[in-house]
Amino acid sequence: ISSILFSSCFKDVNNDPTRTTDAGVGQILPGLEAQSARNLGSIGARVTGCVIQQFVGLNNQPAGYTTYEIDEVTLNEFWRTGLYGGAMKDCADIMAKVKKLNAPYYSGISKLLMAFNLGLATSCWGDVPYAKAFEGEANLTPAYDAQSVVYDSIQSLLDQSIDDFRKPAGLINPTSDDLIFRGDAKKWLETARALKARYYMHLSKRDLNAASKVIGILSQGTILSNAAQPNFPFENTTNGANPIASFGVQRPGQLALGKPLVDLLVQRSDPRLNRYTRLVSGNYVVYSATTPTMFWAQNNAPMPLISFAEVKFLLAEAYLRSGDEPRALLELSNAIRASMESVGLLPADYTTYLNNNGNFTGLTTFAQKLGRIMEQKYIAMYAQGTFEAWVDFRRTGIPNLVPPTSAQASFNPSKVIPRRYLYPISERIANGTN
Repeated sequence: ISSILFSSCFKDVNNDPTRTTDAGVGQILPGLEAQSARNLGSIGARVTGCVIQQFVGLNNQPAGYTTYEIDEVTLNEFWRTGLYGGAMKDCADIMAKVKKLNAPYYSGISKLLMAFNLGLATSCWGDVPYAKAFEGEANLTPAYDAQSVVYDSIQSLLDQSIDDFRKPAGLINPTSDDLIFRGDAKKWLETARALKARYYMHLSKRDLNAASKVIGILSQGTILSNAAQPNFPFENTTNGANPIASFGVQRPGQLALGKPLVDLLVQRSDPRLNRYTRLVSGNYVVYSATTPTMFWAQNNAPMPLISFAEVKFLLAEAYLRSGDEPRALLELSNAIRASMESVGLLPADYTTYLNNNGNFTGLTTFAQKLGRIMEQKYIAMYAQGTFEAWVDFRRTGIPNLVPPTSAQASFNPSKVIPRRYLYPISERIANGTN
């Protein structure tokens, strides 16, 4: 009995009542936004970029990604600390906390970012845990939701976030802790609509109404400029850098631009070539410390959750699928222009290119016209949208990629371009039943 009493007293003595034992929503939000942005450029994006041939691995692990040596360890940390134990856990924590607070904008941001990161998870693995994934010790082996249910959850989360952003400001509102929009509910609302359009279009092969849904939601008001897109502002420091630049510093010479992307850029005299890369020893490198014009190789290159250019490409595809070719052409032109200007190019730099590529001249079939839109989107998604380029390829077959002759069969016996990844080893060990 004495030992029990001692233990209890010791515990009380060391519980400092002046110290916070639980982080508030404003303390969680900056890390949540940072991790969400990092997920777009870290290991998951590097692997996916190699699969979709926007990148090619020259040596070490990236060389294995290029030949499909992507085992159950490769993306284990992306699942554990990037998604489920990282950004998505933070989202779940904020969502739980705001139930007791008058904080609609924190609620809206957390639901939007949960939908965003859940979209990354299902894009990589298909069926994933969600409904039962954040019950803590009450459920350490959560069941998996079918991918169709996951997409329903994504749209529901975004609908709820839109409802939150339409509400008056609460008693507790994000300000400087919101590193993306400084608590601007209107901009977050516009972003939520843009993400709804993205995930509607993901299902274009399953949902015959996907195009009309995209047009409908974006017509309600969405991102209208590069300046209004949800950019995460990475620091111009080594530790706080954009993950693409950071990888270039830490692992020099391991990644270059893939041949399909280089061919599109070179053959069309695309002015983005010099903003994406430079030629070093026969390779179009991803990073060069001596080339400040390489946009994505800068420490402080901002990472958009969804870009203005992507919104315009979604509209171009949606109008084409709906039979409104003039509007599709207008949005294609707008999309290319947005992409060019987002990396610092001026009209004088890209007008000739736009005149040559922002049209359907000589294209007679729907497939050819869709091909023009999707190839331009593939170029624009470099470095910021590898996951979206992969989803686009899976649902359209564009661009026409060929598996490398060096593809390995150990984890991909068919050697075809992978359409999803092996579940991580942590799930096989800890949640093997599901």
